[in-house]
Amino acid sequence: MVQDCFASYSLTIKEALQKADAINLQVMMANARLEQAIARIEESQSDLLPHLEGDVSGARQTNDLRSEGIQFPGIGTHVGPYNNFDARGRVTVALFDPSAFERFQAAKKGENLSQAELEKTREDILGVVATLYVDAQRKQQSASLLQTLMDRDQMAFDLSEDNLDQGTGTLLDSNKLKSDLDQTKYLFDQAKLLAEDARLDLESALQIPLNEPLVFIEDKRFLAQLEKCSAINFNNATSADMVLAQSQIEARKADQKTALADFLPKVSGTADYGRSGESPDHGSNTYFVGLQASVPIWEGGEQQAKVKEVKGELKEAQENLLDATQQSQVNIAKARAAILEADDLRNAKAQEKKTAQRSLRIAFDSQVAGNGSAFEVMLEKAGLALAEDEYNQAQASWVIAHIDLLHAQGQLRNLIKKGE
Repeated sequence: MVQDCFASYSLTIKEALQKADAINLQVMMANARLEQAIARIEESQSDLLPHLEGDVSGARQTNDLRSEGIQFPGIGTHVGPYNNFDARGRVTVALFDPSAFERFQAAKKGENLSQAELEKTREDILGVVATLYVDAQRKQQSASLLQTLMDRDQMAFDLSEDNLDQGTGTLLDSNKLKSDLDQTKYLFDQAKLLAEDARLDLESALQIPLNEPLVFIEDKRFLAQLEKCSAINFNNATSADMVLAQSQIEARKADQKTALADFLPKVSGTADYGRSGESPDHGSNTYFVGLQASVPIWEGGEQQAKVKEVKGELKEAQENLLDATQQSQVNIAKARAAILEADDLRNAKAQEKKTAQRSLRIAFDSQVAGNGSAFEVMLEKAGLALAEDEYNQAQASWVIAHIDLLHAQGQLRNLIKKGE
């Protein structure tokens, strides 16, 4: 995107897509979710690694042996006061914890899911920005067309006023032309407002300064790439929706494995070593080594309910993938049909534009030769403007149809990377 000396922005559709892919807020949020998923992997992995900790304690205390169930006749039960000191390091290792292992695997699937969500967000944003760009461009072109039609109607009205003054025209004709001019002015004002709204929407999506004129530049090289890529049959391509749906299935399968792993026993080992006694100088080195095994038996049906829940979520994800696949096939078929229709219309309108250009040249030549008038030239200019607007509309439909096809095939983001 190039800023010119008049504080306007020259922007091609490829530049708009590249800018949206780089700085859009939703993409940034999706990136942040991906970073969170990576952090969850590290968090869940910690359950499989040794845990190290150190404890230091010291106290001066008294005890009553009766609190421990110890009492002998003739022997006092009050002990102390005495000093107590203990300092040791401790390591705990999960020797067998299938639940922690499956949570680690599920966290990795969560990263894949977040990556798929990021790619879907990118593809969807590119599709939206392409539509915003084409819409803003078309509304600007429509305003330009109405400016030309307003100039035509103004000239027609001025001529009618001259004819009325000379007695060769009628008031009825003049009033009708004045009404046509007022109507065109109204449509022009409405077109300017619509063009302004569309421009602001595009600038907001691209996070560029608002209230700056946009100059839409046709990128013929990009349009050629667009047509070439759309002609490729991506047999094994999957849309971003399909990739996301498949990632959701993998994530739900991992959740199911985690839920089932909660039924299995867990074994952990603990060892510590340190100094214990009255004080650091009056004590001895001691250690502890032990194993612990826990077996879940019954937790009020919580685990069984969790298994049922994840099974339902897995079935839902599978149905979602089926729907996404069908929708992708439908969208591809619709886009290909739209491309054929837009291509035929564009070719037809191109011929009409050439005809209008020839008519304008003839009108100019006639004016120069003294056989035509300035109003006849203006009429041909308006005819050419109408033909160009119809061609521009066909061109816009052609571009959007190609964008829709690549979006349905999951290839839109790959397109804007070409030629970088």
